[in-house]
Order: sequence, then structure tokens, then C-alpha cells
Amino acid sequence: MLNVLAADLGASSIRVAVVDLDARPLTPRILHRFENAPVRHDDGSLRWDWARIVAAVTHGLELGIAAGPIASIGIDAWGVDYGLLDADGELLSPPYAYRDARTDGWRASVERIGAERLYRTTRIQLMQINTIFQLAAHDREELARARRLLMLPELLVYALTGAAMGERTSAGTTALVDAATGDWSQELLSEIGVNPAIFPKISPATTFAGTWRSIPVHLVGGHDTASAIAALPSPAANAAFISSGTWMLVGAERDAADTSDAAMRANFSNEPGVFGNMRLLKNVMGLWMLEQCRAAWTDTNIEALLVAAATVAPGGPTVDATDQRFLAPQDVESEVRKAAGLSATAGRDVVTRCILDSLAVATAKVIDELSAISGERPGEIVIVGGGALNELLNALIADSTNLPVRIGPIEATLLGNAITQGVALGRFESLAASRTLL
Repeated sequence: MLNVLAADLGASSIRVAVVDLDARPLTPRILHRFENAPVRHDDGSLRWDWARIVAAVTHGLELGIAAGPIASIGIDAWGVDYGLLDADGELLSPPYAYRDARTDGWRASVERIGAERLYRTTRIQLMQINTIFQLAAHDREELARARRLLMLPELLVYALTGAAMGERTSAGTTALVDAATGDWSQELLSEIGVNPAIFPKISPATTFAGTWRSIPVHLVGGHDTASAIAALPSPAANAAFISSGTWMLVGAERDAADTSDAAMRANFSNEPGVFGNMRLLKNVMGLWMLEQCRAAWTDTNIEALLVAAATVAPGGPTVDATDQRFLAPQDVESEVRKAAGLSATAGRDVVTRCILDSLAVATAKVIDELSAISGERPGEIVIVGGGALNELLNALIADSTNLPVRIGPIEATLLGNAITQGVALGRFESLAASRTLL
């Protein structure tokens, strides 16, 4: 028995799990799960309750220790968000959430720097939520007091160990890393007026970060998508993937970044993988759209809602599930109805079906673009993550793409996190070897 603890910080749910690396198949056991959501502050900003997050994760880790000997700890989280530390190593203010409206003017930064220059430097999809645009809008006075910037997974590593580090997959979400060098782009940081000295050295996953309660803490794929895709169950060479959850990340693994004009025109991201490869992908809004509606429909059971949506006739109206208008509207249902032209009398089942159809159509478009870029049609789609439990969405994706859909691990992120720790500990020789154990 070789137990490790994996903490996965999701934008809507945070889990801490124990994984026995000697078990077959590898299976995470959830020790602590709690809901997560950004909090609206008095100044109107949308931020994360960081103290609550740290306390809850720490509680989960303590439960793991109580259950038996632990060999390692790993932390992953959503991308693009960050925290700023002052000269005393204290957090200057609660981290902003990427849905905060401060980046509404992001296109002005794109125009000033140049869209092609941004893309060719970073190879990252241009989106409002990118860290570069968050920093461009950050309060200048607070930035001047910052002595260190840490992405959220490494901010939690810092809370545990006191080590201020960067990690390759986390850094790769920022649109601030020069794809040619793998280091922070001094030119882009200069363009947005941010001191390069506050950025930590970028280290690879499996790096030893320090200890917490005498337990080694290792960097894993800090970006949750990177950890999730690390747990693809021995995918075919030409398989596409969907990491399905709050967001849907649609793409394929590649040995190296795609530097083609076609990838740039289609606005695809080349995101670093945990073990040196790349993920060529695009973001689709994901099940956050439905979750926001469901939260407003307090008297609605999600299972019953999906059953009703399945009976809605196909061919109804859809919306563009990659449109920034759905990033943070005050009322998602109203925004969907308006964009789709749904009448006020259309039921919740129709709204639900519209959202799911829209996600499937957007996925099919990304798969078509991916095929055009690579010159090869994927042979299958492997879906991982909590969204893979939505059988109706899976079926609609299969219909829209005309491709077979295979369901991978629901807790892929936790498994990828644990697998990486297994490589760090020498239990697994490689990613390929560990994938056969899923």
C-alpha cells in the first residue's frame, strides 16, 4: 500500500482524496468534498474566499493523515487565477475570480499588443479570462506592493510548505509564457506594466516542493485540465478528448505545439501537458451554463430535468457556447433565451435542451476545426470528468460529431494528480505505464 493525497480545487467543487498507488485499478476515495463559488465583495468585485478554501483543503488532508501513512501530497486547481504576496509573504487581497468584470475591456490590450503577436508568442487561445488580461486590469498600487505572484495551485502549495514556486502547466494557462523558451515573456510583461521579478521560476511537475506535517509535497499538473488528461485511459493515437465539467475543454494530445497558421486562425490553445507533451484544445463554456440555471430553479431536480430535456424534439434553436456573453451574465437563463430566441412560454426542459444541444454543436465545431488543422479525423472521443455523468450530453455529442464516445474516469483530475505523484515517488516509470493501471 502506497497512499497519496490529491487535492483538486474546482471552481464549483473542491475535493480531497486518497489514492492507493498499489491498488488495481487506481481508484480515488473522496475524503472531503465541499462546494466552491466566488464571493461578491462590497466593492462589487468577484473574488475567491481563499481562507475558506485553505481551511477546507487542510481539513481534508488531516482526514487523510488520520486514515493512515501518507507518502505524498499534490495540489491542482483551475487555471488563469492568481494571488499576490507582499514583502512579508502575506496575501495582499483575496484572489480575483476569472469571471470578474474587470477584464471586460480586454480587447483593448489585444489591439495594443497585437493579436498575432500574442498568439505567436504564447500559442494560447485568446480569451477574456487569460491572466495577461487580468493583470493588465489589476490595481496598479497593489501590483506595486506585490513581491510574488503565484497561480492558485502553487498558492496553496505555498500555504502548506512556504515554498513560492511556479509549475509548467499552471504557468501555461496565463498567456504570459513564451512558448519558444518555456519561460515568462519579458516583452509581454513589459507591455502590461508588470514587474517580471514577481514571477517565480517555472518548475516541472514531480518537483519536490517541501513538506507539510513531515509529508512530502510534490508539484503535479497544477492546471486541473492537465491533471485530468494525464488520466486518459490509454487513448488511441488519434483520439480526441473532452474534459467535461464547469468548462468543456475539447482537443487532442500532441507531442509538440502546433505552430500552424490554421491553429492560430482557429484560436486553439497549445497547453503544456504534465510530462512534456501538449494539448491542442479549445474552451467551450461547459456545464456551468446549466448549473447556473439549475441554481436559480431552486425547486428543480437535475435528474428529472434531464429526463424531461431528453423528450424535447431535436432540431431546436442553439446558441454559440463559445461566446463571451455567457461568461458571467447576471441571469444565464435570460441570456440563453435571448440568444436562442426562445419565448417566455418555453419550459425549463426546452432551455436545458437548448444548452445541451449548444454544447454538443460547439464540440462538433471544435472537432471539425481540429480535424482541419491536423489533417486527420479523430477515431473516437474520450470524455473524462464529472460532466461525463451527463448521459444525455454524451449522446448529443456522439450524434453531433458522428464519432464514437468512450467514457473515461469521472474523477480523472484526482487520478492524474495521483499518477504524477506516483512518478515523483518512483512507483511508476512513465505516464504511459501508469495509464494502463486505470
